[in-house]
Amino acid sequence: MIVRRAPVSLLIAVPVLAALLAVASAPVAAQSLNDLSKIGGGLLSGQSSSSSSGGSLLSGLTSGSTSLASPQNTAGALAYCQQQGYAPDAATTVKDRLLAKVGGQPAASQDSGYMSGLSGLLQAGDGGSFDLSKLKGVIGRKVCGAIADRALSSFLGG
Repeated sequence: MIVRRAPVSLLIAVPVLAALLAVASAPVAAQSLNDLSKIGGGLLSGQSSSSSSGGSLLSGLTSGSTSLASPQNTAGALAYCQQQGYAPDAATTVKDRLLAKVGGQPAASQDSGYMSGLSGLLQAGDGGSFDLSKLKGVIGRKVCGAIADRALSSFLGG
């Protein structure tokens, strides 16, 4: 009888996958994205260009207390999420609807807010901002989903 040992890469991948599954199930218990920042080891502590911290901006997205700056910036941020592989199908649909609302991709490309969003800078209605490049993996997907949800209710009447 020949006994084969699992490749080393598989031995490493299994614990990593288990850890990712643990983090993925954590949002079920989390009450807000602010709770996710504790779970994710501070990954949501992005750079802020004003008095609003990234964590409070993201927490505000889920609670409804934070408004998004513009449909153009939000569409750009969702496009950034899509480029990073963080955008669920619903987020991509919201991005496409936002672009249609502002006159399409060519019109949006002329907007500085869209370009900021496309580079990963999400802007809040109060002037705060959050650098989405600070997000990774499951946390990035959850945050991008929350942005899409907020955009749907804020700009698309959903």
